Amino acid sequence: MAKDRPRWLAELSTGFKRHRQGRTGWTVEVMRDRLRVVSSELPPRPDEPPGQGGPKRRAVTLATPPGPATAAAALQECCSLFDLVMAGTWSWPDPDGVPAAGDPLRLSPLALKRLVDRLQNAVLPEKVSESTWRRMYLPFMARLLSVAEERQWRDDSELLSKVLRHWDPNSRARQMAHDRFRQLWHQANWEWPAAVKGMRGNGKAAASPGGVRPFTDREIEELRARLRRSTRLTPADLTAWDCLIVFGLRPAELQGLELLMDDGLPVAKVQRVKRSSKGSSGARTVPAVPPPGWSADCHGLVERWKIHGIPGGMATARSPGEVLAQQLNRLEAQQAVAIELPKELTPYGLRHAFALRLAQHLGLHVRESAELMGHSPQVHLSTYGRRLDQPKLMARVRERVLQSSS
Repeated sequence: MAKDRPRWLAELSTGFKRHRQGRTGWTVEVMRDRLRVVSSELPPRPDEPPGQGGPKRRAVTLATPPGPATAAAALQECCSLFDLVMAGTWSWPDPDGVPAAGDPLRLSPLALKRLVDRLQNAVLPEKVSESTWRRMYLPFMARLLSVAEERQWRDDSELLSKVLRHWDPNSRARQMAHDRFRQLWHQANWEWPAAVKGMRGNGKAAASPGGVRPFTDREIEELRARLRRSTRLTPADLTAWDCLIVFGLRPAELQGLELLMDDGLPVAKVQRVKRSSKGSSGARTVPAVPPPGWSADCHGLVERWKIHGIPGGMATARSPGEVLAQQLNRLEAQQAVAIELPKELTPYGLRHAFALRLAQHLGLHVRESAELMGHSPQVHLSTYGRRLDQPKLMARVRERVLQSSS
């Protein structure tokens, strides 16, 4: 009954009637927690069989959810629908497709959700893993869909700018959001707005210009001294950290790891597969390359592994790197045994230190180092090349300068 209609719905219907200038045969109603427009002037559905008789009333479910907070956006969507039908340019959306660039309702939550589903099907599981999708894609897509529900958006740059401002300028999070949304727009063959390109930022606040800070040999010894002295950590924790040090592992590669001795040298069999937009890495075997001054058996690492393994919580954690980072933060707060540990150090700094040892101590070729570390030579050069080449460059310049001055 009319008296049972909520006030916001009555006002929405009145506004819609005013826009139609009194044209009858159109109503707005709520059906199963969704708003819909009902009219006999809506065109036949594509899958609808030819009928007989007079005009048939059809219903279109709106993208805008019902409620007083979204009534203005719902009115705008109703009026847009009416204008398009009257102009003869409106058509029923493809339930499985993505709207074309000219569709005025393509930025609705429903259309964007279909686009997100299409992107998910395109990247899983060949390009990224399920866990990567949940951690590195889904939070950004959820934010986009949340903002899309606020009102009916007409302009791509307006919607995207509102979403991207959720993250700080030049932050890594905004950069990732920008790239994920651009990937989404590419999936739909929509043009990426020029006004949004500058919002990605230049990365100065996202990361250190020098990249990840590698541990020095003295800092590695300080780290181990604090691990041994800690009352909260166990021998299993020390074993896990030593594996990062001597094998240059990604923290996640501690899961499923196997150790054995091969002619007096510890060898790690890495089982975990890493997938990313840059490619994927399979299982590999890595011989230990300990820092200078360590014994060849890396302080009895394999025996300690057999006895202690790695902590159960770390072996089953969604992100072993987060567990290690928390431990490192607590260790940095401890009183120094010999030297201070800089705040910018991270568990990944041990992997970077390993890359430096492969080049500077063993003199391995880039291709050989990349194979041991589980990535391509291109990734190895882009990640470590500048730091590997800088000492040789400085030495060469110093030598030339001294020669020209003598």
